[in-house]
Amino acid sequence: MSCVLLLLLLGTLQAMAQQKITGVVKDVSGETIAGANVMVKGTTTGTMTDLDGQFTLDASPNAVLQVSFIGYVSEDVKLEGKTSVIVILSEDTQALDEVVVVGYGSVKRQNLTSSVSKITDEAVKDRAITTLGEAFQGQLAGVRSSASGGGVPGEELVIRIRGMNTINGDSSPLYVIDGVPRDNMSDLNPTDIASIQILKDASATSIYGSRGANGVVLIETKQGQGKPTITFDAYYGVSTPEKKLDVMSGEEWVAWNMFRRNLNHLRAGGSMSDPMSARSAGNQIPSSWASTTEFTDWQDAVMHTAPIQSYQASASAKGDIGSIYFSAGYMNQEGIVKYSYYERLNARLNAMMNITKKLRTGVNVSISHSDRDGADSNGGSNGKGKESSLHHALMLTPLMKLTEGTRDWGFPENIGTTYPNPVEQLKYTTDNTKFMRVAASVWGEYDILDGLTFKTQYSYNYDGKTYEFFQPGNVTYSNGNVTRGNSNSSNTRNWVFQNTLSYDKSFKDHNLSVLLGQSAEEKNYYIISAAASGWPYESIETLNVATTPTTATTQRTAYTTASFFGRASYDYKEKYLLTVSARYDGSSRFGSNKKWGVFPSFSAGWKINEESFMESLDWISLLKLRAAWGMSGNDRIGDYTYMALLGSYNTSWGDKVSSGVAPSRIANEDLQWESTKTLDFGLDFSALKNRIQFNFDYYINTTDNLLFSVPIPYTTGFSSYTANVGSIRNKGWELDITSHNIVGKFDWSTSLNFSRNRNEVLDMGEIDQFTSTSWDAQFITKVGGPVSQFYCYRTDGILLPSDFDANGKALVPILAGQEVGNVKYVDQDKDGQITSADYVPYGNNLPDVVFGLTNRFSWNNFDLSILLQGQIGGDVLFLGSRQYDNGGANVNGLRRWLRSYKPDYLALYGSNENPMPVDYLSQHGIDLSWDGETPNPVGKNDNNDDRRIYDATYLRIKNITFGYTIPKQVLKNTILSNLRCYVSLDNLKTFDSYPGYTPETNSFGNATTMMGLDYSTYPLSKRVIFGVSVVF
Repeated sequence: MSCVLLLLLLGTLQAMAQQKITGVVKDVSGETIAGANVMVKGTTTGTMTDLDGQFTLDASPNAVLQVSFIGYVSEDVKLEGKTSVIVILSEDTQALDEVVVVGYGSVKRQNLTSSVSKITDEAVKDRAITTLGEAFQGQLAGVRSSASGGGVPGEELVIRIRGMNTINGDSSPLYVIDGVPRDNMSDLNPTDIASIQILKDASATSIYGSRGANGVVLIETKQGQGKPTITFDAYYGVSTPEKKLDVMSGEEWVAWNMFRRNLNHLRAGGSMSDPMSARSAGNQIPSSWASTTEFTDWQDAVMHTAPIQSYQASASAKGDIGSIYFSAGYMNQEGIVKYSYYERLNARLNAMMNITKKLRTGVNVSISHSDRDGADSNGGSNGKGKESSLHHALMLTPLMKLTEGTRDWGFPENIGTTYPNPVEQLKYTTDNTKFMRVAASVWGEYDILDGLTFKTQYSYNYDGKTYEFFQPGNVTYSNGNVTRGNSNSSNTRNWVFQNTLSYDKSFKDHNLSVLLGQSAEEKNYYIISAAASGWPYESIETLNVATTPTTATTQRTAYTTASFFGRASYDYKEKYLLTVSARYDGSSRFGSNKKWGVFPSFSAGWKINEESFMESLDWISLLKLRAAWGMSGNDRIGDYTYMALLGSYNTSWGDKVSSGVAPSRIANEDLQWESTKTLDFGLDFSALKNRIQFNFDYYINTTDNLLFSVPIPYTTGFSSYTANVGSIRNKGWELDITSHNIVGKFDWSTSLNFSRNRNEVLDMGEIDQFTSTSWDAQFITKVGGPVSQFYCYRTDGILLPSDFDANGKALVPILAGQEVGNVKYVDQDKDGQITSADYVPYGNNLPDVVFGLTNRFSWNNFDLSILLQGQIGGDVLFLGSRQYDNGGANVNGLRRWLRSYKPDYLALYGSNENPMPVDYLSQHGIDLSWDGETPNPVGKNDNNDDRRIYDATYLRIKNITFGYTIPKQVLKNTILSNLRCYVSLDNLKTFDSYPGYTPETNSFGNATTMMGLDYSTYPLSKRVIFGVSVVF
């Protein structure tokens, strides 16, 4: 109580000391500014100027007023006893003068002539993200970031920039971290990131030559800044499944299987009046089923509420002698599927020293160790979800108890051996991946002359990976309960040596920037792997204990590049802009005739707002037209694709078998990189002192020299060889809009982005199409269409009694074994029968439009951000449902099969032969009548058709973050300089029509020719996180 009285007393004394302050806010030309924000520094007291730029508020005589308005430099005004003030705000050119990082340099954003996007600081620092890829989602036009494995802890997202520029190669972008090219950004600590820029057109990416065709992501980590500070960031939260699949409940499963067993008995010639003992074992219904009330929800059994936590600390300082930034942290995320997790330890040191006024040197060192276990919940032994523990959980009968379903425990009565108990399978399966990553670089920079700077940088990277899989025979599936295991260990070591000479000079109205550079790189890769089966002692997981070794292999590869590059940028009065660049690359991955290539680019810009005829339109801050053309390459084709290879073969000599080697692949010394030519037109616009910003791009990317297998005569001893014969085109548009809707004590800003990309295969050499098949799914890539279309039967409703004559003979084309109520297929070639020749392309995974919407609000010390993201169009193939979406018996399935087609059984089998368990249905309120859509569960329905291809349109509430920053005056007498607390909600809700866990998935990850396949991949997690950020 005494504390309360003291606070009231202090508040009263403060109020007594205050006086009324009036003022007016103007710009440098004398025009008043309406809506300017006026705050008493160190308090929550504030107001806004009226339409005449005037304001009134209460403040103490010695208070300091903070006056701000978007588009102007903020001013601190000391009252010093005055009761009336005039405040002059000068225009803030910082928004337009913002420096954007480009390849090997930087440029003012307003002077950009190429397509470059930036992820805002708030997208990384103001919310809790576990991997850096999450910061890309919904933030950038033209950049699609998707979770190929659903919500697997620690898995990096698949990032695509302006679609896919290759068919058989890798479409991933190049990552450049602190100036060093890398193939990924895995295990980077998000709190270490200072900026992320994305180079999208070839004018921007050609400076990276043969590695820039898929776009370039430039990542800069934090450097020491300002006075010494220590920052501590921590969060703790929980994750829950965002969605459960709509499978049958326990009672529904019993009702369904009573019906199915009765029906199967009738179809076998039996009668409903037969005693149960007269039925075959598979058609008998145990008496205990009708009274059973205890069932297992296997989705709930394998998933749980999982904790997530992160603790990161950093120290930063900068002075005349140099700067230093050091960080260390720990992150642990348990997966929502039991026994899966991701754990990461990380540390970083970035230091710079000013040796002299002209000479600087620095070092960047990072190390991370991560440990991830999927417990076979998303692959491991079988691939992305196929026959995984989670997949089995969706199919298991609810009758099976948690203490059943293993080789040792046995299976439920009258069910037989089915899928193993997924909880036990998860518990005892090892599916572990460990990474150790070390990146170190040292650099030096010397100012030779005014504007002329030389920089050299040497970096060394080590990526080590160990993978172990072990599954005891007690919980294995479809291999005779034999224990199995495999293990591999790999590492990649590479060094990069770069030297650049840059020159920046202004001559009156002329500005010139020139860059010359050289780069060399070597990468060495090594892997050793082994697999085995049959362990006599399952408590010992080492491979040497196994009774049956199956494989043991090693592999070594090496890759080297050498490059020379240059860029020149010129502008006149910062009105007319021109940039040219070129890179000359040599690569060990190509034949002797094509080892070197040139990648040029040209771009120009015109700032129309700088013209004299625009002077009256002073509300326009920027109006710039851009045009760019450039060429870049893709060398991700394998290290020895151009070379002739030898293979090991066996041959018979009499009654003996001899082993030897012989050529297995023909060489192609003319093999070269896939090259992408980009034509880009852009418009940049901002108005009302940058309160509204608008960026639009239209592009056409054409990639030539695609790699394909070309058939050759068998007289050569080979059937084909690899050559550059194909081409593909991507074209699309991108739109970014940013607006500051309300500025003042209450602040509201909006960012909106849309993008659309379409691709078309133009040429594939001597073929015009090919198919890709895996897990009973087929995809087709053909000239004139997009890459990776689904390839399947088209359906036309179901087969009705009118489709058959009185003798049961089909009057329409059908597959063998089909009957009334089964799916009706379209006879595409009109030959009177249904065969694989009736497969047609149908849909693909590419969305029509990808979008993101972010709204940010602030009031006093509160902040709120809401991120929505999603897509319109695109398709996903729910292949996993072929097993639990076919109305099968004994296993569980989707609830919709309860309402499947059912003929007139009384007419078919007799007046008393009704297979429906009428009493049980009535007792539990279960409806088995036909819904008019779902086909007959018996016959032949399980085919590769369009029924399992779903619209992938979705809208997701991706993130809501609400924060509060403790006022400065509260912290004034403490060791803290800043303290922010927040709560963050991730994946709050997804609005879609997809029956699987998430339409944003791809079981094949980076596989370009098989996109949009879902085989029960890991569910997306909904997270509630509480966090704090403290600065000392």
